Amino acid sequence: MQSILSRSFVVSVILCAAVSAFTLQARASSEVTECDVLVSHPSDPDRVTDGVSSSAVDNKQGIAACKTAVANDSENPRLNYLLARVLFYDGQTDAAIPYLETAAAGDYRQAQFVLGYILAGGRGGVQPDLCRAELLWLKSARSGRIAALVSYPHHVARGLFDACELHATPIEIESFLTQAKARQLDYYQKMLVDDIAADLKIWTESR
Repeated sequence: MQSILSRSFVVSVILCAAVSAFTLQARASSEVTECDVLVSHPSDPDRVTDGVSSSAVDNKQGIAACKTAVANDSENPRLNYLLARVLFYDGQTDAAIPYLETAAAGDYRQAQFVLGYILAGGRGGVQPDLCRAELLWLKSARSGRIAALVSYPHHVARGLFDACELHATPIEIESFLTQAKARQLDYYQKMLVDDIAADLKIWTESR
């Protein structure tokens, strides 16, 4: 019975994540701006145009275009994320973080993952905050961002959040890996997910 309930919970979580991801994508959608063309991240699932690698971003042009885009649509979480991205690449961390915060607060899953990434590692001179990173990555994972679906269970299993209050149950954390496995992963990505699943099983049994 417990196994059946667990599987039912996992299925429910996956379905809710799919609906949530669709809703968030719709919220962030709008016309393609010059900011999108110059700064969009290739791995952002909610980008509206082809992405640009970090090495190919023209910071000066990107900052100008994204400042204009945000000025014209200040509540758009995608555009706030893009401005934060190019400012961060330009070394303007203090200027970037408020826009990244705005995008994350607007439930933009790429921004939630990136802000968590910055806070977890204290990148760009930002004060590390592991417990906040846990919550941001959890929100991103619940919205279906593949990087968060993998990173959250990995760091839970490795003890990164041991000093924090976990906001996900072991069953939900396992469901993130189930969702990740359902994606079109290459051979090495599949191995990574399998390794994390093994680590997570050890972590769960030790609790």
